[in-house]
Amino acid sequence: MLWLCLRLPTLPLDALGAKSSAGMLALRHNNIIVMANDAAQQTGIAAGMSVSSAMSLCSTLELRPRDLQAEQQYLENIALWAYRFSGDICLCPPNAVLLELSASLRLFKNLARLYRKFISAFRRRGLSVQLGIAHTPLAAELLSHQNISPAKLVNAAGQLHHDELHNALQALPIDLLPLALKTLNTLREMGMHTLGNIQDLPRAELERRFGKDITTALAKLQGEQADIRPKFAPPDTFNSQRHFDGGLHSKQQLRFPISALLSELEHYLRLRQCLNRDLQWEFHYLDGSKEAWSLVLSQRHFDRRSLIELVMLRLEPLSLQGAVETLSLRCEQFIGNEQHCEQLFDAANSNKQQEKAAQVLDKLKLRLGSQRCHQFSLQDAHLPELNWVLRDAHTATQTPSHNKLQAQATAPNATNLLRPNWLCHPPEAISGTAEGLFWQGELHLLQGPERFDGQWWLQRQTRDYYIARHQHGALCWVFKDCLNRRWYLHGFFG
Repeated sequence: MLWLCLRLPTLPLDALGAKSSAGMLALRHNNIIVMANDAAQQTGIAAGMSVSSAMSLCSTLELRPRDLQAEQQYLENIALWAYRFSGDICLCPPNAVLLELSASLRLFKNLARLYRKFISAFRRRGLSVQLGIAHTPLAAELLSHQNISPAKLVNAAGQLHHDELHNALQALPIDLLPLALKTLNTLREMGMHTLGNIQDLPRAELERRFGKDITTALAKLQGEQADIRPKFAPPDTFNSQRHFDGGLHSKQQLRFPISALLSELEHYLRLRQCLNRDLQWEFHYLDGSKEAWSLVLSQRHFDRRSLIELVMLRLEPLSLQGAVETLSLRCEQFIGNEQHCEQLFDAANSNKQQEKAAQVLDKLKLRLGSQRCHQFSLQDAHLPELNWVLRDAHTATQTPSHNKLQAQATAPNATNLLRPNWLCHPPEAISGTAEGLFWQGELHLLQGPERFDGQWWLQRQTRDYYIARHQHGALCWVFKDCLNRRWYLHGFFG
């Protein structure tokens, strides 16, 4: 086993987007300073200081309350991002994530390549990260506090240097152990300041004097006892955001963060093997106000580039109320990825045509409004005029029964009967005389009859359908009502 711990020492600031603030800023909790940015630290402000003491050092200090919920959400987003590298991930609140890398090494060939991907990704996001790597979760978690370079503890193939790892663990301060404060104080009074001092003592004597917790921690540290932790799973909803120091003032400036959020969403959908049906955006302005807007989607596959264009198109009629400080994206509606069984050479063209149709549909709904876009869909009914129904234009919400009907209607089967492209609603009455049938000219029967007999449970309909040619050359679909003995024109062939 090979465990990697990613620790974010500035997570409280990162979660609020306050780390890169140009001014002096600090987070408070219960009237105590929790963390300060670099500018505030240069004035002497440090964690653990009271708010009154911090304000006496810097009267222009900006104080913000610590947001524990935002920190938890941020930590989950980091774990979700790390899911692309490992399927075995554990959260270590308040600011760390654990990954098991044994299986990942086979995918990424070696640890050096995987390490470069980690570092480059964190640098792009402007995050500070401390790494710890070891053979057990607890050892990796403790080593991450010291931020020892993985190259000193493991080679490129992922094989640990056991001597260097042993020495690194021996040198760790005992304050890092998950023990009660009273136990830690007693150990320090006895002159025990490092893990090496404790590990030299007999386990039985340690347990007799300090309880079972200390021996359990040492056993988990060395891998002598299983360290079972709850596994992280992607949440049921997607939620992410971007913070901008000073705010963004134009829609074009929002294009890049929108693309970044959609890229995160793409990764989330790939993990869950699903497709989102909506994009719920929210602007947080510098004055504290908020503005929410949404976008309903019809696409059958996630295409980030086309979605960026749709989002920017949706933004056109909106007017920014001020400088946007935070942009958030939330998705709650998902459907499973569709599985298609199609012919080898026709599948690609068919999928591309469906995607283009969905993209055009989304653009039409944005331009005209969703209430003005409709489409005809098949439904299971015996009478021809009831086979079609007008629905809201949303191609991705077609039901399996509809897809089955559509496939049956378009299947290239020789037994399929001819049906007209256009139906008359209601059917037009035809004049029937001894000389023939007349409707704005003479009709000549070519093929038929085809009997339709149904709806006996409501009002029985019995019809004999024929294909007829109009005197002007058009092919028509006509029927004779067998109950009232009258003729009707029901449609035209294209």
